Amino acid sequence: MSDPLVSSEETSPPGSPDGDPQAPAVEDSPDDPVVIADSFPSTDLDIREYTVFRNEVLAIIGEAERLSGIKTVYGVFVMDLVNNYTCGVNEKLTRVDPYDNMKEGYFNSASVIKLFQGYILCDMMRRGELSADEVYYDAVTGRKFRLLKMIRNMISYSDNNYSNAALRLIGNQKSNEVLDRLGIHDSRIYGEMSGAIGYSRENNLKKYGTIKRCARITPRDAGLILYNIYVNRETDIYMETLNEALKGNIYNTRIPVGVARVNPDYEVAHKTGTNSQLGVYNDAGIVYCRRPFILVAFTQSATSTAGEGFIRILAEKLTRYFDSRAQTTNQEAGFQSISSGSRPG
Repeated sequence: MSDPLVSSEETSPPGSPDGDPQAPAVEDSPDDPVVIADSFPSTDLDIREYTVFRNEVLAIIGEAERLSGIKTVYGVFVMDLVNNYTCGVNEKLTRVDPYDNMKEGYFNSASVIKLFQGYILCDMMRRGELSADEVYYDAVTGRKFRLLKMIRNMISYSDNNYSNAALRLIGNQKSNEVLDRLGIHDSRIYGEMSGAIGYSRENNLKKYGTIKRCARITPRDAGLILYNIYVNRETDIYMETLNEALKGNIYNTRIPVGVARVNPDYEVAHKTGTNSQLGVYNDAGIVYCRRPFILVAFTQSATSTAGEGFIRILAEKLTRYFDSRAQTTNQEAGFQSISSGSRPG
């Protein structure tokens, strides 16, 4: 099953608009420094500092695997948001769909599809292909909504009805075209989620040409989305919306559990995805610790104990690691300041 269907709008009349009808228009100023990157920043991978980082992170991942007892395929992507170093395990893993010979991500998205959908909708609004002010209507659910509030509810409450409404609004072909122009080439969106009004395999086949649900994604692609959210969260209304929606996630049994073991005051902006029948226990997030980092962890065919345990252990150990790196950096900065003849502030 995917995340339970929850929405703060469930008690509202089906035809009521989602949001303040007097809400002002949302437009970006031409001078706003919004840069949505279609790839990660380049870094020097040949220097010793990166080699040390990679080896230490891979050792943490290996230790989390051992301690959790996970025996099935998993994917992990980690990014240091201070120096932009990245590494992981199976972070770019793909496979070929036997039906249409198309490359797709290896991991079933479950509700992490909503992170991708929110990202797609935001890009289309930024380009003027969709409107933040228009009230959209979904005939299947009878819901009326404005996109920014819909995105917040879809992500924070993992609302399957909104996810499917988003797919009905633009379709899977357009969704994948937008992902391609955003530099996301391995993750593919297919069909609607079950556990929602009007879902059926037959409808998926008729509307989208496939019986597949959700999406097939890679940890690295999810990491690129989170990187752009982090970099632009203070300058772009759309990335700010996604960041706040992720921080408002009500499902906090994976990454936040591990982070809270280090410091319960650290914020985590994340999206979970669950399909227990397939052993899918996913989480993708930004950890706002002393040295912020991105962690994406996906499982396939895992038990809940192993899958969730793996992610919790990983989150805890990585948070401790990045906190220690922040302390080391501060100490080095203080030493350099003293050596140059000035006093640390």
